[in-house]
Amino acid sequence: MKDNTFTTRKIIKKDFLLVPLYYIFYIFIPLLMGHTLIKILSFVGFNLTKNETDILFLDITSLTTLVGEIIILLSFYLMHRKSIIPIAIARIKELKKHVALIVICLSFIFLMSDIYDNVIYSLPEKFQYDETVNQMEINKMFTHKWMLPFLFLDITILTPFIEELLMRHLLIHELGKLTYGLMNIVSVIIFAYLHCTQAKSPFEIGPYLIIAIGLVSAYHFSGRNLAVAILVHMILSVVAFISMYTSII
Repeated sequence: MKDNTFTTRKIIKKDFLLVPLYYIFYIFIPLLMGHTLIKILSFVGFNLTKNETDILFLDITSLTTLVGEIIILLSFYLMHRKSIIPIAIARIKELKKHVALIVICLSFIFLMSDIYDNVIYSLPEKFQYDETVNQMEINKMFTHKWMLPFLFLDITILTPFIEELLMRHLLIHELGKLTYGLMNIVSVIIFAYLHCTQAKSPFEIGPYLIIAIGLVSAYHFSGRNLAVAILVHMILSVVAFISMYTSII
């Protein structure tokens, strides 16, 4: 394979456009659309209860986020349209060499998560929690069955792609060109923190630290193959999606 921008030792500055794109299309616009449409409905005379308003707000932001995710990924593709397809194909072909690593990382995450849950339940009651706040917010998105196909696409496919681009590609592959070891640690911490911004218990960060360590390990020990980290992330998300769906119905 010919040399390309992904193999250069220089930091690819244009890739960091993903950060403002993420903020705009994944956070700002979905929230803006949600609040705006709710206000419009209220203005034209729709009398919704607080629960109905909350659910409608989640539906609107979820659908807008889905569109935003597609825009973000399309933007990244356009940044590297001359080289990204052959590189992606090559990385995907390498997946079969990393089956054992994928199984080990998944086993680590599931085992350590189970151990952590048992430890939490052994703590004094004031430190315990049944589900993280992040998980409870995601559960609310499953209120309407017609949303399931969109949630599946979001949770199990698009979100893993975007989070791995931000957490592994930008933080480790790019900023790791300055200090690789430190950026592995930073990637773990930021990933866990972003999933616990509304946490009520400090111990809620534990499960996400475990997941982040597993994902960083998959990325590192595969020779920084982003496809491996994405696949591990997708499998975790599929398991979580099935678990959430079955628990709700």
